[in-house]
Amino acid sequence: MPARHSAIKFFGGAFGLTTKVPVSAFAYTSDSKKPTIHEADNGSGSMLHREFCPTCGSGILEVGEGAMNDFRYIMTGTLEHPGDLPPKGEFWCRRREKWMPEVPGIFHKQEVKE
Repeated sequence: MPARHSAIKFFGGAFGLTTKVPVSAFAYTSDSKKPTIHEADNGSGSMLHREFCPTCGSGILEVGEGAMNDFRYIMTGTLEHPGDLPPKGEFWCRRREKWMPEVPGIFHKQEVKE
């Protein structure tokens, strides 16, 4: 499956909103159930790691193999106060849907090279 279609299926639409967190600042609470993990080629030859809630199946995070030791990309909607984290940038802008406007005042990266 091409990378774009994988992301659309995971996020449920043409875009997803994640928050980049250093791996050292991320941890599940001690009373959390262990997440369900799915790893697969993202369509470009690179492995993509995704974690899901074992109770409801919602996506929690994703990270590509190139960033695995440094960051986690948390689904912003899973955070208790997502509005406290305004966007800082957009990725894959060259694939933006024609109907979707550019977010002003942030950086725009046309594509991500693995």
